[in-house]
Order: sequence, then structure tokens, then C-alpha cells
Amino acid sequence: MPVTEILLLRHGHRQPWSLNPATGEYSSREPFPTGLPADPPLAPGGVTQSEETAKHFGRYLKKQADEGRLRIYSSLFYRCLETLRPTVAALRDAAGDSSLALDNLQVRGETGVGEWFGRAWFVQPRPGDAAQLREFFPWVDQNYVPKLTPAEKGEKIHELHDRVAKGLALVIEDVDNEFAAAGKGDQEVTLLLCSHAAAIIASGRALTGNVPDDYDEIDFGCFTSGISKFVRKKTPAPGEAYFRDDWRNNGGVAGGWNCELNSDASHLSGGPQNGWHFQGDHAFDSYEAAQKMGVAEMSGSRKP
Repeated sequence: MPVTEILLLRHGHRQPWSLNPATGEYSSREPFPTGLPADPPLAPGGVTQSEETAKHFGRYLKKQADEGRLRIYSSLFYRCLETLRPTVAALRDAAGDSSLALDNLQVRGETGVGEWFGRAWFVQPRPGDAAQLREFFPWVDQNYVPKLTPAEKGEKIHELHDRVAKGLALVIEDVDNEFAAAGKGDQEVTLLLCSHAAAIIASGRALTGNVPDDYDEIDFGCFTSGISKFVRKKTPAPGEAYFRDDWRNNGGVAGGWNCELNSDASHLSGGPQNGWHFQGDHAFDSYEAAQKMGVAEMSGSRKP
């Protein structure tokens, strides 16, 4: 089974943005690199987190990277790619002039496992595309086509879970097929995926198949630059779907996975920070009831 291990990495601590739910306008205190107001870079502390993460991954992933058994996926929002930058640089430096290794260490931008902004009456933010982002991150794979795109006006919480579950299944199946087609179906492959808090939680539930009745339940963590590790139980049998519409509490997508690390932050000098979890069905499901609340700053963190 090619993909045997999945590492989920939440982006580092980021700079804030603001939203006025009465107008649907996102804004920021200062311009962000991409010019998109909901696409902030990391805060200074987040940069430190990304560098410490790179030291850990530079050791942990070196063998897989050298042998071509590592694939990297990410949300296309700037903060995720910036979090990956030191890790990608370290792994690419170790690869030297190996064109095959460098090609394998491109980052595939996947919106199917990207950010969640909630369901709104207005159009929700979109990240830049791969071609635009290569100005900042030249190792973004401009030939990769995302498997899924979130709804234009966002999603309710249950819709987010469905989107992430299907997106993960498609990504895993794609990598499985890639190695099988190359005659390497017996190799053990690691998939590193950098995303956002809500998608990280939904990913843990999709991989294990364990979905609580209350989405607000604290089960899978997502500290900034925290690492979650999932190990595969089995690959789907020939003809067996990687994703089913009734995936909830049904063993997990793509054969099912065991969680061995849950947002581990032992590699970070500051330990676990900026924990986040769903705040109930009315917090992000719809902004219509919040139109009179005024401007809210989105700091990206919430302690349980």
C-alpha cells in the first residue's frame, strides 16, 4: 500500500484579519503579500514555529524524501505555504542536484483540504492560484489541478466535513495510483499535508471515521504548527471506493487510519499554542444572524 502514513500540519501562528459580516468585507491592518485581505502571512512567532518544525521534519522525513517516498500537499493560502517553506528548503537542499528528488518535493496545492470560512450570504475568500504563488514559493507545483473546490459562498460545518473527507480520499487515491502506475505499489509512502484548524479536525475525523454527534467535541487537536500522525489500516480492495457518501462512523476513508500523534507540539520551544475547535453550529454556519454584530477580528486561535 503506497500511502502508509499521513502527517497533518497546521500552519504557524498568523497575523489577523477583520470581517464585517454586515457587508461581507474582509480587511487587514496592513497589506498582505498576495494582496488578499484574508490571506495573511505568519506572525513572528509563527515564523519561529515553522523553523522549528523544519528542524524536526528535516530529520524525520529525510529518508523518505531521498528515496522519493514523500509527497507534500497544502492549502494554497499564504500562511500554509510559508509554514512549509523552511521544511521544503531543508529537504530540497539535502536532495542536491537530483532533478527527480526536486520534482518530487514540489508542493501540490489542494483546495479540497483548504480553509473553511463558514456559510455566508456573500462570496468567501479564495487563495491565489499556483501560478501566482510561485512568485513567493517557486516550488509550488503549477501543473497540479486541485481535486475539489469549496462552494463559492462557503459551507456549513457538516458540508466542510464532507468536502474534506472526499478531498482526502481523492488525494490518497491519486498518490496510490501514481506509485502503482510506476510499478512501485509496494513502497511505503508518507504524505505531508499543511492546512488550517477546521480542516485538520475534519481530517482526523475523516481518516479514522470517528465523527462525534456534537461537532464542537474536542477530539482532534490543532495547535499552530502541531503535527498529527495517522497510520493506515489497509488499502481498499480492488473495486472498493476510497470515499462513500455514508463515510461517517464507517471505518474511515481510503481504508481507515489510526491516529498515533494528535497535534503534537513537542518539537516547538513554546509548546502547544493557539488551540482551536468548533464553537457550535451557529458560530460559523451562517453570518446572516450576525449582520448587526459589527466588525470582528479573526485572530485564528481559541483556547478550549
